[in-house]
Amino acid sequence: MIFSVIWFVFTVFGSGALVAGLLFLWTGGQLGEVSGKLTPQQAELHLAELEKQRQQEEEAQERQQREVRLDRLQQQNEALQDEITRKQEERRQQRVLTKRFGEAISEAPTPTPESQNFYEKLRSGISKTREQMIDGLSNALLGKKEIDEEVLDSLEEALLGADIGPETTKQILEVVTSQVDRQELRDVDALREVIKEEIVRILQKEVPIPNVADRKPAVLMIVGVNGVGKTTTIGKIAAQYRRDGHRVLMGAGDTFRAAAIEQLTEWSRRAECDIIAKSQGVDPSSVMYEAVEKAVREEYDVVICDTAGRLHTKKNLMEELRKMVRVIRKIVPDAPHEVLLVLDATTGQNAIFQAREFREAADLTGIVLTKLDGTAKGGVIIGIVNEFDIPVRYIGVGEGIEDLRPYDAKQFTDSLFP
Repeated sequence: MIFSVIWFVFTVFGSGALVAGLLFLWTGGQLGEVSGKLTPQQAELHLAELEKQRQQEEEAQERQQREVRLDRLQQQNEALQDEITRKQEERRQQRVLTKRFGEAISEAPTPTPESQNFYEKLRSGISKTREQMIDGLSNALLGKKEIDEEVLDSLEEALLGADIGPETTKQILEVVTSQVDRQELRDVDALREVIKEEIVRILQKEVPIPNVADRKPAVLMIVGVNGVGKTTTIGKIAAQYRRDGHRVLMGAGDTFRAAAIEQLTEWSRRAECDIIAKSQGVDPSSVMYEAVEKAVREEYDVVICDTAGRLHTKKNLMEELRKMVRVIRKIVPDAPHEVLLVLDATTGQNAIFQAREFREAADLTGIVLTKLDGTAKGGVIIGIVNEFDIPVRYIGVGEGIEDLRPYDAKQFTDSLFP
């Protein structure tokens, strides 16, 4: 009889129903066995325990689902807060930039009376550097009559304290020691003059800025770490070229920050230059290519390429810099004609470390030293000029457009040693 029933279920409902039925019969039998072994009171307690376990499992599952939802909401909230913070920072930077633009340059890139007083402003701007250097040397030699090991040790400390750098300090000490050994230098008063002459000799290394007429277009690439003033430097250099009657095109290669693109766009408007700018996140090399290609096609005199601020220790970003150079050379094989590294004088010896790394990545042709005004670390320019075969092209001593000027060795040394 049982086999007839099984065959009927199999033929009518299929194998799935057959398996389900057999399981039902088996579990029913098991439950029956359990129920048969338990008293009614025990069976009721057993059922209550099973119900309790079921409720606990449901509560645990609900709790887990709530935690997942809370985590998701927290992540969304954090992302929203980050976006709000980023937008607030961009608005703050834009307000600062708008204020600085209004103070830094006029609507037209015309000379101001300040250009005639740059020497006075330079002297005033590097006064802290001058005091640090001269006072340090004077204190090192105070009360000394003869040049001995103690004097040389004090001299070394003073030169290092002036942020001249270990390599240049060593070189100056070798000059002094050599003259002492030859008995050409015997007293402290003469020592002061020897140090001054050696520093002046180092600073006299000056290479004129290339003539734009020699190349058309002249391609300039501006590089440096974050916060040194690359974009502002581009705006000031562009405005000076425009003042001299040249057609200038800017390339907004800092595509990592929307604020950087907006900042350079504002500078292009103020300096009456054209600009190639793309949206945030675009490959900067493509911006470089389009800018240089347009400059060649439309016969611009100068094209100035901005780049994203990058740490000199980030190798992948430095490789990206090399890629930009390769892309530019596909259009103009000998470009970029100038690769200017912008350095912040207030960073002292870190500026020298940056120069070393960037020189390996981009074949630097010149240095722009900004923020010389108000810092006692301007002595770093001596170490930079001495240690690297890279000329200082521009120096900056203020926010105004005329406060960034081509480096004049005599003017600078006269300001440092009046």
